[in-house]
Amino acid sequence: GIIQEPMKAVCVVILHLAALFNLRAVYSLSCLPKSDRRQFLSEGCSTFASVCIISTAPSPAVASDDRDEHQDVSSLLDAKTIDWNGPSAARYRSSTLQQSSSNYAPPASNSPVFYPTWMEGYHKISYKFKGASFPQGRKILTLRTPGAGLGSCLLLPNIGYNPSSFPIHFICNSNAQVYEDLAYNVPRRFEAFWTQAKVLGVQTNYMMDSNASSNDLSTKCLVTGEGCIAPNMRPPATRVALDFNGPTRRGGRVTQSTDVTILDSSVQGNVADTYYAAKTFSQYNVNQDLQLFYREVTSLRRKENDVIDGKIRVAAFLPKYIRGMDASDGDLYDDNEAVAIYDYDILLQRIDETEAATF
Repeated sequence: GIIQEPMKAVCVVILHLAALFNLRAVYSLSCLPKSDRRQFLSEGCSTFASVCIISTAPSPAVASDDRDEHQDVSSLLDAKTIDWNGPSAARYRSSTLQQSSSNYAPPASNSPVFYPTWMEGYHKISYKFKGASFPQGRKILTLRTPGAGLGSCLLLPNIGYNPSSFPIHFICNSNAQVYEDLAYNVPRRFEAFWTQAKVLGVQTNYMMDSNASSNDLSTKCLVTGEGCIAPNMRPPATRVALDFNGPTRRGGRVTQSTDVTILDSSVQGNVADTYYAAKTFSQYNVNQDLQLFYREVTSLRRKENDVIDGKIRVAAFLPKYIRGMDASDGDLYDDNEAVAIYDYDILLQRIDETEAATF
């Protein structure tokens, strides 16, 4: 959930998710300590965000089994569980979040995710929920789990919901590289999944050169068009931030913000008409001082008549230091392993820019 209340944050959960997760309410939030590739929990910090400071992150510890380090990307679509795979410096720094546009986000990936040439242009996309699984059982889950609350997973803002079709856009640059237009796609997906929310503005980072990205955000692109770059001129990005207006649990509406960074990615293309990608994300919901971690695995398959089908699988992670904010029952689980996995089928139909503008 992305709901602001005085001194407390309350996740909003739709009724079918409450039954799905069998979760209890969460009312206390504190700041977030450092995460690690093999051990999320390293050291605590003050319960006041204003004095939470990130020090140098420890070197990632490598387990003897090194699970998932060399795992085939396509195999993750059918795996019973998925392991964390990301850099050690994966947290947001909450102490300067409202004042700085560059110093608080974890290092974004220097490698944007590129797609096959047949993804260039506009598509109409449909999502169909296939189910959720909980590799380590439901007992360990809390409302801090990505996907448990509305907007707590920017990739799938309302788990279990089948949104109406909406347009998405992929850009081909002068180097014949095709990449996702995050400034176009993320707001449309967000509003399609959470129909009561209205995006007010979006920002992304940008590539400084072919080998490095900046954590600085672009000028805010508003729904009025002010500050926006022409669609086909937008560069690749590995970080996106949204401002939106949404309903609260107690009634009324409030302006809220969320910020997501792609930490790591890998791409696999076995044949000309098939594509697989895996991405690792760190998300920060500003108003709740809520940190979230998840991975996305995507498959795309080109078919006839400008149709593309595929799958999206999101694996949610719950570091012990985050779960420990609300639970002290000492449940043992592996916080390097997904606690929830959400599966959707997707269908894309190519459209032109004129049709995309009618949505």
